[in-house]
Amino acid sequence: MKIRTVSPEIDDSRYMEFDFDFPGAPRAILSTVAAGNMKYDPSGVNLARGRLFAGLGLDPSRILSLQLRHTRGVIFQQRGEAMMDLHQKADALGGADGLVVAEPDSIPALTVADCMPIWLFDQKNEVFGLLHSGWRGTGILKKAVTGMVSRFGSAPEDISAILGPSIGACCYAVPEERAMGFAAEFGETSIHVASAEQGKDGVSFSIDLRAANIHLAENLGLGALLDVKICTSCSPTLGSFRRQGAQDFTRMLAICGYF
Repeated sequence: MKIRTVSPEIDDSRYMEFDFDFPGAPRAILSTVAAGNMKYDPSGVNLARGRLFAGLGLDPSRILSLQLRHTRGVIFQQRGEAMMDLHQKADALGGADGLVVAEPDSIPALTVADCMPIWLFDQKNEVFGLLHSGWRGTGILKKAVTGMVSRFGSAPEDISAILGPSIGACCYAVPEERAMGFAAEFGETSIHVASAEQGKDGVSFSIDLRAANIHLAENLGLGALLDVKICTSCSPTLGSFRRQGAQDFTRMLAICGYF
C-alpha cells in the first residue's frame, strides 16, 4: 500500500480540501470552526450548512446525511438508486455511520469532531464514500471495503482512502480496559502507554485512531492511503469534543462528491 503523509497548515478558511491523487476523483472536503457548527438536524435548517453549500456551489438536494450513532454500519447506494429514506435504512442496520455510493449525483456529508472522517474512492468502478470512525466505530473501514467488494465488484488494491484530521494519541487518554480492548482488535500500535504525569501513580493509556485505521487498511490490501496528520484537539481552528467540551464543541462537516 502506498502511504502519503501530510500535515498541512490550517488558515482561517472555512474548509480544507484533500486530494486522492487520482484523475477523476471526487472532492474530499472538511469544514473548519470558521464555517460554524454543522450539526445535522433532519427536521430543520442549519444556516451554517447552507452558507457552506452555497460557497461551494453545492445543491443541498444532492446531500446524503445521517444521524450518527457511533456504529460500524454502512449504507450502500447503487447507481440510479434513489435514497429517499436514509433513516429507515440506518434503523434496519441498528445505526449507520458510513455512506458508500455509485451514484455520481449523490454527495455523502457526515459530521465529525475528534472522530476521524475517512474518504474512500474506487477509481476503476467510480464508487466513493465517507465514513465516521471514532473509537466505538473503528472497524467501519473494514465493513465499507468488504461491502464495496461484494456489492460493486471493487478490488481492494483499486481503493484509495484518506484519513482525515482526528483527535491524536497525544490527547486521547482512555481507561486501561478500553485501551486493551482496542489493542486486541487493532494491534499494539493502536494504543500508547506512557508513564503517568509527575506526582501520579502507574501509567497512562491513549488510543491512536490513525494507527488503528492504517493497520486495517494494510490488512485489507488497499492500494493507496493519504494520512492527514492533524490532531483536532490540538488545533483551535478545528472542532473538538474533548477540547471545547460537550456543550460548546463545533461539529465539522466532511463532504465527498463531484461538484
